[in-house]
Amino acid sequence: MDPLSPVTGLIDQAEEFLGHSPHMAIIALPLGAFAVSNICDGLAAATGDRRYEDAARVSMAIGLAGAAGAVVTGLRDYSSIPRERPSHDVATTHALGNSLVGTLFATSYILRTRAHSEGRRPGHLARALSTAGGVLSLYTAWLGGVLVADFGEGVKPVMEDQEDEENRPRGRERLAADAPLGPRHGSVG
Repeated sequence: MDPLSPVTGLIDQAEEFLGHSPHMAIIALPLGAFAVSNICDGLAAATGDRRYEDAARVSMAIGLAGAAGAVVTGLRDYSSIPRERPSHDVATTHALGNSLVGTLFATSYILRTRAHSEGRRPGHLARALSTAGGVLSLYTAWLGGVLVADFGEGVKPVMEDQEDEENRPRGRERLAADAPLGPRHGSVG
């Protein structure tokens, strides 16, 4: 028995229920938590209030936990994209970029946790790493949007339709003949 089958089975059930990969729903957690962390960092720097530093660290931990779920579902989606499909290169860049985002935030979190346990404030390096992670996450999130919106990846009905692309009717041809804007009503001539 495959040791990952309970995980993949759960992902399959979620995908069946949602009609698309659960990856797109899960990524909202790390993206939101990382954004909150960056905002709290800015507020801590502007006000000097250590409670913002605590909030930045805690929200970063939440983002990293959510990122673990995003990685599992993202890798599952990535494994289903054939290498010859144009979206594969975009997906590879998306995955590598998110690996770097996770590394930047994880390193920042470790530095912050050490500083906190020693009664110190986070250093400039911890803040710079999370800021870089936040900026890069905007780009990788955009790439994820390109994968879904432009290429239909992670959305089974769209992916299945891509295989029938050449036979699919276009424009008014896809409407019923007796529809108000159907082929016979919309023809010029």
